[in-house]
Amino acid sequence: MTDPALSPRTAALTITAYGDPAPQGSKRHVGGGRLIESSKRLPSWRTAVKAATDAAVARRIMDDGAPGLPLDGPVVAEITVTVARPKSAPKTRVTWPQTRSSGDLDKLVRGILDALDQGGAIADDSRVVELTARKVYPHEGIDALGQPGVVVHLWPLPAAEVAL
Repeated sequence: MTDPALSPRTAALTITAYGDPAPQGSKRHVGGGRLIESSKRLPSWRTAVKAATDAAVARRIMDDGAPGLPLDGPVVAEITVTVARPKSAPKTRVTWPQTRSSGDLDKLVRGILDALDQGGAIADDSRVVELTARKVYPHEGIDALGQPGVVVHLWPLPAAEVAL
């Protein structure tokens, strides 16, 4: 994390979604002015993240009325994407997912941020002004899940005080 004062215990919202993380990459033109995602897995992945976001927002509403949701000012996001470990990866030591099959981290994050927006966690993904993202294998690293999915922590950034 970028700031020790920001931790999962104090996050305004934490979202955990399970599924096969899919990158939101380039779109393909199919004629008639229509564009489709090049990743066939993206719609189901985005649906899983949106559903988990909906559930996290609903829990906040039940707990405290969800004041401040969706987050509509500057937002800090920490995202940990857990991807499936390939059979060829070493079993006895920690390794990092850096193959093409694990997806580009920036493209994985793009789809996740869009789903957070659609699920009502943030007013718009453009509100994210600070982002920490990592890609890990199951049980290896900060916020790694036991199976493929994502953990997202969101914090509103306090308003900057203007020095006179």
